[in-house]
Amino acid sequence: MADDSGADRAARPLDLTDPRTLTAVARRVGLRRDTSLGQHFLVDRDVLDAIVDALDPGPESEVLEIGCGLGTLTGALAVRARRVVAIDIDSACVAGSRITQHGNANVTVLEADARVVDPPALGFTAGWLATGNLPYQLTGLVLMRLVEADEPPARAVVLVQREVAARLAAAPGDWSLATVAIRSLAEVERIRDVPPSAFDPPPAVHSSIIRIVPSAKADPAIRASVLALAKPLFQSRRKTLRNGVSRALGGDLSGAGVALARAGIDPGRRPGTLRLDEWELLARAVAEVRLVTR
Repeated sequence: MADDSGADRAARPLDLTDPRTLTAVARRVGLRRDTSLGQHFLVDRDVLDAIVDALDPGPESEVLEIGCGLGTLTGALAVRARRVVAIDIDSACVAGSRITQHGNANVTVLEADARVVDPPALGFTAGWLATGNLPYQLTGLVLMRLVEADEPPARAVVLVQREVAARLAAAPGDWSLATVAIRSLAEVERIRDVPPSAFDPPPAVHSSIIRIVPSAKADPAIRASVLALAKPLFQSRRKTLRNGVSRALGGDLSGAGVALARAGIDPGRRPGTLRLDEWELLARAVAEVRLVTR
């Protein structure tokens, strides 16, 4: 009987959750892990499966993967989605992913910057999905680009720093400016936390998987006025709303009291306690006070 073990090995997909395999691919393409680019590669099979399950791509799904690294998540997505476009800013990672994904005809690997990539230009249409292991220092920029897009993804499942996940998914009472900015356009769910040991090399912080589901577009003018008001208030988040709104009104304590009363909000509360609907009421009330005092 002929020995076909060599053929079996050739057909078997690479196990990219094995750090030894990642190291071999990295050496082949001359990749030196740059942690400043967030190059902490996922090596935990359970976490990998959790990301794909939370994204839940179907046979007709088109997926944009941000920061593909050497293709660990890419290969798992290719099994379930019709089309995967994997992008990375590092040319060595792109070369590595093209090697690891050469057997997946439904995968395209591109060198691109997630901060400027244009999904419609890549052929994505309504219902597209997004995922990725986001560089921590670019998380806010990338997430805002996703939710503010003219045609946002139907859902996005991403790995982010645990503290960022906690803020974005927080209940009212512990909101930040980033929470207001994201939640004014999307629902955020914290799926599970991920330890440093799930990556190679391990980062210095814990991570979390979050799922983001963009909702109906908020009125752009109202959202802009909310964010314009929220920014200075969160700069002094430990101070009362009366104090913060008065500063937004040029030091007018009386006007701040009027705006808060019109919005039906206790002036002794802090910015992080406001719900989105309360932010909208307060922004409208502040705008009305400004008109009267001009």
